[in-house]
Amino acid sequence: MLRVRAALLLHLVPLWACVDPGDPGAWVPATVDEDPSLPSRSLDVVGHLRQVHLRTFGAEGAPPLFVIPGSASDLRAYAPLAALSDHYRVVMWDLRGNGLSERVPAEELGFEAMAEELEAMWLAEAGGEPATFIGHSWSAAFVALYLARHPEHVRQAVLIEPPGLKDSFQDQVGLALDLMAPGYLDLVWSVGSAPLDHVGLDYQMLGMLQSGVRNFYCDPDDHPPWPVWRPGALALITWEAAILKGTSLDYDFTPGVGDFTGEVLIVGTECSPIGTEFQTATNLTVFQDARVLDIRGSGHRILTEQPEALL
Repeated sequence: MLRVRAALLLHLVPLWACVDPGDPGAWVPATVDEDPSLPSRSLDVVGHLRQVHLRTFGAEGAPPLFVIPGSASDLRAYAPLAALSDHYRVVMWDLRGNGLSERVPAEELGFEAMAEELEAMWLAEAGGEPATFIGHSWSAAFVALYLARHPEHVRQAVLIEPPGLKDSFQDQVGLALDLMAPGYLDLVWSVGSAPLDHVGLDYQMLGMLQSGVRNFYCDPDDHPPWPVWRPGALALITWEAAILKGTSLDYDFTPGVGDFTGEVLIVGTECSPIGTEFQTATNLTVFQDARVLDIRGSGHRILTEQPEALL
């Protein structure tokens, strides 16, 4: 037995020796520009051609439906929404700088650039038809920005627990952050003081997904699962830094959203600080034709806590 174990160990040494920590995929999964086997599409946004990780479900010619994951997420948690392919052609993708999509510098992650990315995907995948858009968390805010700018391209919008669409809304709950959660301060310090390293930042954020940085759960001691291949750390930090002016919030995503005449469904939950009560009192008020879907027994991770209720 000892000889067998020794032989196995000797046989493994060359395998480990071949792993270069600097290789794509050594610490976090490779992105589509590093791994051409991943399904992808090129999008021209803010003057740069970037590769995004994309998956489609359903028949060509069916009504188009776009699913955009929230921050610190990718397509994995949104897999239940592929069931909508019975009625739609479902297009899911990771925003630039997020998931398995190509990493980009902070200057390409501004809010207008995110709305421009939705337009680039509509031009590429909707076949000229108005589409249904589903966004979760930060991406729900980007869908709101988009429908204000391109209402003729949006048939319906589903906003799953967006943050407050203006600063006075979000002021009611703040950023819902536990700034002393393990790893959070280290991550923010890394962005401000170290050379930009997407691999390192994403690796840190991947380890923080269960750390309780966000107080979004029914049971603060037992968080629901949130499967992620690779989060986009720089994107989240860039977006949250952009709405902070000094120590207060200063932003407004609402201009033009009240002119949209299509149907808007806002999803809220029981346990999230930006759940049903918050959405009803704030974001619901800025749309012409909107209603709130209340999902009980869930927090912000609705996709893994109550996927059937959401569907």
